Amino acid sequence: MRTRSLALLALAALGLALLAGWMLVREGGGSAGVRGEALPGFADRVQALTRVQVRGAGDTLLVSLRRKGEGWEVEQHPGWPANEREISRALFHLGQARRIEAKTDNPALHARLGVEDISRADAKGAELRFEGGGEPLRLVVGRNHPGLGGSYVRVAGEQASWLLDADLSPARDPAAWLDRRLVDLPLARTERVRVTPAKGRAFTLVREDGDFVVQGAPAGSTLDGQATATASVPEQLALDGLADDDGSPDASLRHVYDTVDGLQLEIASWQDEAGTWARLSVSLDEDVALAWYGQAAEEATPAAERLQQRQAEVAQWQQRFQGRRFLLPPHKAANLLKSRADHLAL
Repeated sequence: MRTRSLALLALAALGLALLAGWMLVREGGGSAGVRGEALPGFADRVQALTRVQVRGAGDTLLVSLRRKGEGWEVEQHPGWPANEREISRALFHLGQARRIEAKTDNPALHARLGVEDISRADAKGAELRFEGGGEPLRLVVGRNHPGLGGSYVRVAGEQASWLLDADLSPARDPAAWLDRRLVDLPLARTERVRVTPAKGRAFTLVREDGDFVVQGAPAGSTLDGQATATASVPEQLALDGLADDDGSPDASLRHVYDTVDGLQLEIASWQDEAGTWARLSVSLDEDVALAWYGQAAEEATPAAERLQQRQAEVAQWQQRFQGRRFLLPPHKAANLLKSRADHLAL
């Protein structure tokens, strides 16, 4: 019995020794690579990058960002400002990301992590391609670790894969890289909203005691909250998508927002399988604007100068809106779709 116990203790000691040896080899032989930067030197070349692409299964180009002056442009939507903050944040996080664990270097197992070659039609990951500031670089970003949250990655052309300490999953929709700010028309400046549906009864929402009501409706019959929600649609209005516009189809609804200082914003909307789309246009009633500016205190900017500033702003907006249609956020679109009856407590 004593001999058997000693034998078991010897085996346990041997097992611990082997485990300790394995840990030493793992720490000594792989520590530098495992714990190093995800892409050594990448942080130093960020400012020199000229193009960043996101590619998906079948080597399909999903997003292309091009350096333009001091900023970036989404090449799928030229002329519309990019979300500079989001792009800078993504590049910074990649430059700071570090390898925390080596994973498989067997190509047959790459698909389990989502880091297989994206030339495959069934590839699950996305490939980031970088140009500028050095040799072209390609990084395949796969799934995220279910517990730690970091991404599995593999430098394209290499077999080794890694788990990083950061989530690098890139947005695959070009619109996600755009500046989503569309227009911001404060509710306090809106005087009335003229609503003209392609079918059904036209109506106007007007301000009354701080809220909006249906013009001509019996007193107390308007659902003030709903009318005010419709009147506030252009306040901090963002886009969920962007596309070129050829003028078709015809809009099914038109909302014209008139402001106290003569601005007229038209939102012409319609629906399809993607959601609610809109064309925007803006104009200025200069007589109303001058009359409004003329009420300002004497020390304020002269009315004529303020009118010039407003004219320039309107021209800039109209240039941005021209030839484009915008996918509206569902919570904003829902308030555009209300009929006259929807605004009344019947």
